[in-house]
Amino acid sequence: MSQRVTGRCAGAFFLLAFVAYGIGSALAGRPAGVALVALNSVMVAAIGMLAFRALRRPHPGAAWTYLVARGAEAFLLTAGVVLLNSAGADAADIAYQLAMLSLGMGSLPFCLALGRQGWLPRWLTVWGFVGYALLAIGTAAELMGAAVGLVLAVPGGLFEIAFALLLLARGFTPSTVAHSGTAGDGASSAAAAVDGGSRPRAALAAGLGLLLMAVLAGLANFGVVQRLVSADATETTTRLLSHQRELVLAAAALFTVVCLDVLVAWALRAFLAGTHRAVALLSAWCRTAYAVVFAVAITHLIAAAGLLRAGARTDQTSPGVYARIADFQEIWSLGLILFGVHLLMIGWLAWRSDAVPNWVAVLVTIAGAGYLADSIGALAPAAYPFQVAAVTFVGEVVLMAWLLVFAARSRGHRRSDLDGDRARQAQPRETGTRVGVPARAMPLAG
Repeated sequence: MSQRVTGRCAGAFFLLAFVAYGIGSALAGRPAGVALVALNSVMVAAIGMLAFRALRRPHPGAAWTYLVARGAEAFLLTAGVVLLNSAGADAADIAYQLAMLSLGMGSLPFCLALGRQGWLPRWLTVWGFVGYALLAIGTAAELMGAAVGLVLAVPGGLFEIAFALLLLARGFTPSTVAHSGTAGDGASSAAAAVDGGSRPRAALAAGLGLLLMAVLAGLANFGVVQRLVSADATETTTRLLSHQRELVLAAAALFTVVCLDVLVAWALRAFLAGTHRAVALLSAWCRTAYAVVFAVAITHLIAAAGLLRAGARTDQTSPGVYARIADFQEIWSLGLILFGVHLLMIGWLAWRSDAVPNWVAVLVTIAGAGYLADSIGALAPAAYPFQVAAVTFVGEVVLMAWLLVFAARSRGHRRSDLDGDRARQAQPRETGTRVGVPARAMPLAG
């Protein structure tokens, strides 16, 4: 498929998605409405994949970010339909706002990449960037209780219509994009898809992603969920009723962690693909599957937040809210089995890698074993009293730090090499005379 055809398909999906979601929302609660919203989600995901195909070579970071953001949007829009029937309109609205937040944030680097490629005129690039930024700000305000999201979404919506029409007319300009080729399983294609073929860039992407995940997950899980949830359903609901915004923000932070999980998975694949391509690919898909399970768990947290918004009395909302919180924790715990397997494979790849120290590989493997022990132990009939991962998670921290150090050192080495090359190029070439000495002063050879 040529870049022109790819762009035209994306433009058609932009317009069709507007129609499908608009009619589907009007028919909310009916089978036809559910089908149209699901169709919209399919087209949203397709837009992300088509844009990824076009941008993965010249701008891999923007391509991956947009792909994951569109995938998250599609998931949340579909989840909103399910939550509408199971948890009410408030939960569905939270899911919708999170979907729009994902779209707004993920589209910012996408607009910049389009402008750099020359696929958008400067004024349209600025329009898109500002429109998506306003969309993200508006949805964040809606999640905090300020009803300004609809007004701030207008510029971004109009941009998507204009952009779709431009794509239908021109597609992605073939002359300004590098040949993308076809997706493959080789190490070179994996690296190019994630970081332009650079192992240091893959290490930097994975390290920064792990750092952001640690901060967001720590604040959301330990700072909100674990702090507010107790063994008593009524007490838990009473606490959450007075901290509803914090619970919504925790859900948003954890869903951001889901997106980062996917990006880190494929960055690690690019970094370690040279060790064993098949195992690196399997490890990436394993963590991606874990991210999907984690996303499903977070929908229960969103449902709890929706029930809290709608509930006026604690005795009426306590059973439903507490059950949703428990489901969130149980599903997440099951998903950590996949995460543990992923870390075991990363540890094995790191052990065989010529770049990663063996002690880092051992600590990562121990971390994976810790997650497996806790998650499988929680399934046992008898009470499981241990929290092994509370200690072994140090392996993840070590991996994160080592990746960042590796990226920094590699960047320093590249700078030194470039400086050396420039210095050698600046030196005058000897042509039989010494610099500053006239030729007549040179002694004759022999």
